[in-house]
Amino acid sequence: MADPDPGTEPAPLRLERAWRSDRVREEVRGAEEALTRLRFHEGLRRGWAEARAEAAVREAVALASLEGVRTTLDDLRAVTMQDAGGEVSDPDPGTALALGVWRAQWNLALDFPPLNERSPRRRPAHPLPALVARIHRDTCSALVGTGALPSRGVAIPVDPGAARRVVALASGDLPPLAAAAGIVAEFRAADVFTPGSLAVGAALARWVLVERGTDPTGVAVVSLLDAEDPAAAGRALGAWMEGGEEGAVEWLARCVRAVRRGAEEGADVARRIQAGRLS
Repeated sequence: MADPDPGTEPAPLRLERAWRSDRVREEVRGAEEALTRLRFHEGLRRGWAEARAEAAVREAVALASLEGVRTTLDDLRAVTMQDAGGEVSDPDPGTALALGVWRAQWNLALDFPPLNERSPRRRPAHPLPALVARIHRDTCSALVGTGALPSRGVAIPVDPGAARRVVALASGDLPPLAAAAGIVAEFRAADVFTPGSLAVGAALARWVLVERGTDPTGVAVVSLLDAEDPAAAGRALGAWMEGGEEGAVEWLARCVRAVRRGAEEGADVARRIQAGRLS
């Protein structure tokens, strides 16, 4: 019997095949080395909570850019501080979306396992469908709060089939880097939720990387590479969507490289935390 066309195979099978390729394995080695350096960075010994807070802002800036919203680190930091003090009043829709993306990232970070603690804290378990719904609710929260977006439809997938597929990827047996790549592809190929599908997928992928131990620091800024070069990210996604093994390898290699870049950015965050200055 002939092998099935890889383009028609389910995403987990395509990713499993791609994971074994020499090109992907080389990218994985580089990412793992960068993640190990980040994990044992001196700046995270005592400053890991502050580093996670800064990484959440940087991840939100990158995702806002990919969602078509231009903001800077300084501007979003200022908005988040105002938000913490209850002082944000009627932001424009772009700022509201960026603020919601940050809220989703920060609320995830609050649930990440602590670093460098001898006695782990008991943490609440989140069923995956509920977690995905919460991420979208947080992402849309500022838009809903300003009246720019009606609350109906928030946290309800527009593509229930895709939502089931990403839950299966997040809870399946694929290596975390491969599962994260499949999740991001689902949310970028078409709207799973609206608005903010891309940001929701990235947040869930980041959760997988942290919860399954690939990035225990929670400090890697995994969406930065795509924000720096969205055209290359789009080409890799197009190769994935065209099907075939080469397209799967192209996409997975790109996603693993993004994690490596994110770990390098996380090390920059750790250095700045250690030095006591963020800019």
